[in-house]
Amino acid sequence: MPTYRLETFGKLALSGGASSALSHQRRRLALLALLAASGERGLSRDQLLAYLWPESAAGNARHSLEQLLHALRRALGESVFSGTNPVSLDSGVVASDVTEFERALTRGALADAVALYDGPFLQGFYLDDAPEFERWASAERARLADRYAEALSRLALDAERAGDHTGAVRWRRRLADADPVSSRSALALMRALVAAGDRTAALQHARVYEALIQQELESAPDPSIVSYAAALRAGDADHGANVPVPRSTGGGTSARSDLTPATTAPADQPLQASETLVSPVPPVSREFALPTVEKANAHRSRNWWLAGFPVGATILLLAALAGRGREKVSALDPNKIVIVPFRTSGVDSSVKYLGEGVVDLIAPMLTGEGGPIAVDSRTAISTWNRITRGRDGTADDARQVARELGAGLVLTGAVVEVGGRLTITGNVIPSGAGDARPLTSVSAPIDSVDRLLDQFVGQLLTRQSGVAETSVSAVTSQSLPAIRAYLNGRAAYRRADEDQAIESFSRALEIDSTFALAALDLAVATGKLVRAQLCLSNVCGVYSIVPGLVVSERADDLFNRAVRLAWGYRFKLGRRDRPLLDALRGENYPRVSSARETLANLGRAVRAAPDRPETHYLLGVLLLHQGPALGLSDSRERAAAAFDAASKLDPSYLAPLARMVDVAAFGGDTAALRRAGVLYLSRDTVGPTADYVRWLVAVGTADTPAQRAIRARFHSLNRATLDHIYVTGQLSGLGLDDADSAATLLTETATDPVQKGVALRREALIADNRGRPSEATRLLRRMSDLRTQGTYAFRNFAIEAAMFGDGDRAVADSSARDLARSLARDTLRLPLSPDALRRTSVAMTNLSMWYLGSGDTARAAVASDWVRRHAEGQRRNNVFSVMPEMVFASRARRPDAAALRALVDSMALDGCCAMPPFVDLALARAYEESGDDVSALRVIRRGVWYYPPRLLSTQLRAEGRLAARLGDRTGAIRAYEHYLALRSNPEPALVPERDSIQSEVNRLKRGR
Repeated sequence: MPTYRLETFGKLALSGGASSALSHQRRRLALLALLAASGERGLSRDQLLAYLWPESAAGNARHSLEQLLHALRRALGESVFSGTNPVSLDSGVVASDVTEFERALTRGALADAVALYDGPFLQGFYLDDAPEFERWASAERARLADRYAEALSRLALDAERAGDHTGAVRWRRRLADADPVSSRSALALMRALVAAGDRTAALQHARVYEALIQQELESAPDPSIVSYAAALRAGDADHGANVPVPRSTGGGTSARSDLTPATTAPADQPLQASETLVSPVPPVSREFALPTVEKANAHRSRNWWLAGFPVGATILLLAALAGRGREKVSALDPNKIVIVPFRTSGVDSSVKYLGEGVVDLIAPMLTGEGGPIAVDSRTAISTWNRITRGRDGTADDARQVARELGAGLVLTGAVVEVGGRLTITGNVIPSGAGDARPLTSVSAPIDSVDRLLDQFVGQLLTRQSGVAETSVSAVTSQSLPAIRAYLNGRAAYRRADEDQAIESFSRALEIDSTFALAALDLAVATGKLVRAQLCLSNVCGVYSIVPGLVVSERADDLFNRAVRLAWGYRFKLGRRDRPLLDALRGENYPRVSSARETLANLGRAVRAAPDRPETHYLLGVLLLHQGPALGLSDSRERAAAAFDAASKLDPSYLAPLARMVDVAAFGGDTAALRRAGVLYLSRDTVGPTADYVRWLVAVGTADTPAQRAIRARFHSLNRATLDHIYVTGQLSGLGLDDADSAATLLTETATDPVQKGVALRREALIADNRGRPSEATRLLRRMSDLRTQGTYAFRNFAIEAAMFGDGDRAVADSSARDLARSLARDTLRLPLSPDALRRTSVAMTNLSMWYLGSGDTARAAVASDWVRRHAEGQRRNNVFSVMPEMVFASRARRPDAAALRALVDSMALDGCCAMPPFVDLALARAYEESGDDVSALRVIRRGVWYYPPRLLSTQLRAEGRLAARLGDRTGAIRAYEHYLALRSNPEPALVPERDSIQSEVNRLKRGR
């Protein structure tokens, strides 16, 4: 008997023996899955290398495979593998469900095979940096799902031929569950139900299918389903039998039909004032609607246990817990809901008690967390019975109950039992004016009331929270506690409290790690929209160039976990949500995407979900902070339009209002800044973003008392607010002393090495921008002391600061020598990993540019040639070889210089962050040297926003000089004054330059 068992259907897990040690070793599990699926034939070593290490150098990949095989032999036994090339899994040591599934199908044991299929192959399992494995898993998942469906279809046909209608329904239902949008499967199940004598259940499935097609495919149901359901309702089952089987899954262009079973009212038709709340067919017992609570309770206690209904104990227990104080409220509370008794129908005598029992069950579930709070169930039933006096209640009666109890909403509904299954439908009716909002019906076996009500209440909470209709199914398929946490996160995110939103979304995923929509919204809340990487030793941090977002190892982990979970369970996301995941993840994840790629992906996400405010907001943020770098002259206006669209879609969404404050500040419009600030602060006075808005309005309008008030609380501001002040202060030229203070506080409050390294680097950036290069060098040395990789970063930054800023050239020259020695040693260890190759290419490019600036063209050529040879064919590294070549060609006035400048220009239009931060400065200098000042100015204005606020003062100084030369006096004054704001108190050595710029501004203002 095998020692271990590998389960691949619905998950990937190894059990038995000492398998727990492998539970978190994803690549080892992936190797076992590959071999299990390959069966006795196994896989060659080259195939395993291609699946698991597609981007590694051949030698490194072979070494990794040997290590992996060795580790598995040590953990599972030397005999776990058969053969050396190809390699196969010894089924005597490790049994697997996929192998048993295939063997059962081969011998014709179809029932045994389908019993093994516990969900899609490797569901929820992912592997970093292994796109070939992901493609293989996807293809294998589809192949095995097809074989499973084929087996179910054959089992159903065999049962139908044998006259086993119950068995046919069982197999057809599993087939419909496996592919719920398949019209062929839906129609086959309906026919099987009719053949089994259950026409009502067939109509019920038609209704469920219709709703699913509308939600998932946003389409009308297949005409064959509509036709067959119509024939069944007309009592013409023979005609219905002639309906042709559809060729494809649901869709079509026919209008939506009423596929509601004859025994229930349609869930998507709101009750009018005169409509009854009780279905006329079949007649419903009114015993539950007795005039007093005491009589109703007596009746329940007399008959409940006799009915033998499995949920009795649950109802009595929850009813006992539902006692709240009764009070009447004259004002209608929009967050309070009253549940009135549901109508009931069914053969099982116990169902009638669910009329009031549902009230007792649902009321305790609506606690106010993530949605409305329910009126006490006893109060609701008592008031309902008094108003209806034993007659059938109407929607007007329900509204009267709600108004008497001060509730802004009332929930009505029906419980129908057909063939041992319960279906619950409902309507949320405003107690004042307004139309009812129908809830999609939910169904489950009669002994699964708890799960059924969880799903029903989850749907109610989700719809009331404003989740888009097409995303409702992605939420309501989760557990109720997870839904509550998720909806709390959405509410926090809408009020611009990203920290609380992140905590709530994380809690939802802790409860249910398959909650794809919570994972997607967690990725949105962490905000790593356009990402850059900083590494210290072997630890790398990915931070966003968009301000106001926390940089920490935990934030990185949360973002990466969110993206991986959302991607792993993306099949649970609707069509409108998947493009947003693609935009956040990027095409080359975990490698960062360029701003241009992200902009294109966000545009697709907006088109896929034009009613989703978050997507408009993210698009606006990207346009605001990267639009100029992408060459979009109207980016600020487009950003404002995106924020306006987000606010109109959801007026409670505060983040777009905060960004409108940024738009006004960057545009220098004081009146608009004041208006935007007043609008935001009228909605939020205590949230973390309110502090930032107060600060920006205060410094932008020169409100000295307000500035003093916010500065007195600087040490209590959270890191996101401080980061926002740091970036916005520099980019707007407002409150620059506060930006200095924010940078210092971010360093002092850093909690991990990566966060500390990023903070020190950014503190050095503002020191450079403000004309304090000696201080910047000291800060970079502190960063280099954190880890050995910090020394590597220090050398690059020191060289960059001296080449394009006011950095110390002696420090840069020493750093260049040290860097050259390190590279000479490191490049002997070829082949390099992709990340190591990129870091080395960056360093070689910096060296080449430094040598060029120093006049050492021979060394510059050697460094540039190394990059060209090793980056060939790799688009993400190719730019590093092109840029020094462009400088060579431009200075030598070679014939290909113009083409090289155009090539670098087009590459720079990708935006942050694939290229060196000084790309626009180097390109502008090349254009200027060639006599093309117009192109130089165009490029330098892009560069201000390319990697903000890196090299900002240098960019502004160059912009002012070029604009003045070209006669753009207004543009020159604006750039120079921004520069002067940054350089208000430079180091003594830079004072003459600052004074010279001031004189130039005075001259420009005089019009001379």
